[in-house]
Amino acid sequence: MKTTVFAAVLAAVAASAADVQAQMGIPLSVEGRLDYAVPTGDFDDAVDEGVSVSGGVSLGVRPGLALYGTYSNTRFGVGLTSDDEPHAEDSGFSVGLTAALPGGSARVAPWIGAGAVFHTLELGGVEEGIDESVGFEVGGGVAIGLTRNVRLTPGVGFRRYSAELPALLGTREMDVSYFTAGVGLNFSF
Repeated sequence: MKTTVFAAVLAAVAASAADVQAQMGIPLSVEGRLDYAVPTGDFDDAVDEGVSVSGGVSLGVRPGLALYGTYSNTRFGVGLTSDDEPHAEDSGFSVGLTAALPGGSARVAPWIGAGAVFHTLELGGVEEGIDESVGFEVGGGVAIGLTRNVRLTPGVGFRRYSAELPALLGTREMDVSYFTAGVGLNFSF
């Protein structure tokens, strides 16, 4: 249900982006990212490092401030090109705000962001009994202008949520938390 609602909101934002840009001069952008993910806390005891691939859309709500929506998939315990089943797979949507920090230039601009995540954890190929959970993410980095509408976006982040896992007698809760570091390619319109 949450996935359907998020997809509908994302489609509505994308459909109205041309009108918003024409009226306000505020850009729409899309971004693809590749990140290295390092689990922390109890989650670190359960899985190894992994790779995260994500794609998202952001819409400027005023200069220096944007609303974003992202889908990400993080596979823990396998390499980027591996066909093996991951030890754990974290996937879902996130929504939030990003803000440009003062002191940047037209070519290099620092940014920070924070949002809510709606994710599902799959352990060892078993997804049954694991509910989608709400958590948070924070991050930051720099946007490096390559051309007028293309930016390279190296950054770091932290994501955390709780997942209920099937156990021998009912369910148990696991805190899913990990740091990411990587780079994105951002196109604005």
